[in-house]
Amino acid sequence: MNIFVIFACFGTAIGIYYSNEKANDRKVVDIFGSEGIPTLTLPTVGEPLDPTTGLPVIDNSLMPVDLTAKNILITGSDNGACVDPNSPYADAFGDRSGIGERSDTIMILRLDPTTNAAAILSFPRDLWVRIGGRTTKSRINSAFNRDDPNELILTIFDNFGLVVDHYINVDFCAFKEIVDAIGGVRVPFATPVRDKKSKLLIETAGCHTFGGEEGLAYVRSRHFYYYKASTKTWSEDPAADRGRISRQQDFLRRAIQKALDKSVGNPRIAKNLVDAGLQYVITDSGLTVGKILDIATGMKNLDPSTMQTYQIEGKGTLIAGQAVIEPALNGENMKAVLAVFQGRARLVDAPDQIFAPTTTKPPATTAPSNTQTTIKPAVTTTLPPVYVESNSVGVLPPDDPSCR
Repeated sequence: MNIFVIFACFGTAIGIYYSNEKANDRKVVDIFGSEGIPTLTLPTVGEPLDPTTGLPVIDNSLMPVDLTAKNILITGSDNGACVDPNSPYADAFGDRSGIGERSDTIMILRLDPTTNAAAILSFPRDLWVRIGGRTTKSRINSAFNRDDPNELILTIFDNFGLVVDHYINVDFCAFKEIVDAIGGVRVPFATPVRDKKSKLLIETAGCHTFGGEEGLAYVRSRHFYYYKASTKTWSEDPAADRGRISRQQDFLRRAIQKALDKSVGNPRIAKNLVDAGLQYVITDSGLTVGKILDIATGMKNLDPSTMQTYQIEGKGTLIAGQAVIEPALNGENMKAVLAVFQGRARLVDAPDQIFAPTTTKPPATTAPSNTQTTIKPAVTTTLPPVYVESNSVGVLPPDDPSCR
């Protein structure tokens, strides 16, 4: 999930030089709409592939108006092959032989070089959606295939009207290596926290530095408990999977900031990041070395603390015995979020917001809470400004600028 830290490091001179030497080592796949592949384009919302040609139906009226900002689909697959079997976290991965890989992380990173603005939209894995090119519905992560992301790309377009410009898949190995390459990621905690399933255990409050494997235990935590000293009891984050997504997004911000802090003027760190990432990363074929450098150059002044984070809202329900989330897209704030990621509006301001009462569990109101962030006003543009409120929810790290 944190492969964007590599892009940040490409902004240094040595990173740019070294990426040209190594970037072609990565695995690539073709995607619908990928730059340089004109025969692969997105279909009309709600329409399957043409049964005669096998190609998508094109409707240019649905293409985004904003041609400068880009949407990057980032997926995180749960291959635990590089986890040390003697690690205290190894048992949390279990025996994965014979069950393949799943995606616990599906997000779109939107980058706008004209304003140095960035935002993340996450998709809970249990979202109940129509699978792209089919008439049936299922959980959104059932459309995931790291070697062929087009079904997931079509699913996102059909259900949410979002065009994917580029694709990056990062497995657990990449996450572990990248976090270790930057010397760990620091996260503040207001209380001790734990998750018995992921084997996470932070025994004391304060600023904690996560290494790669322990960081995995943190970002994978769905049964996140925090200690209440007043009652000497452990309480679970009621936001469940949504809380996990919010913590992932917060961790991403911190990783980007750490990569920027460590790599500027440090060729060794930049080289280590490139080495760590490319071995375990899959990208679309349109994400060439030149394109990576264009993105890095355009976003070189990005302040990670201003990166806004959002989630697709929804309502928990049971369908055919499965606990799923039905998307709730009709709220004004959700419409405004989608307009930004569809390229029909620019993000100019983003006060915090707690989820509307349509989620599977009530939002947490405990001391560890989400951090206030604001995007600077966008420059004058033909796109309408839209004021979008961040909808992070759950038990999140407290605001501690000294812990970075």
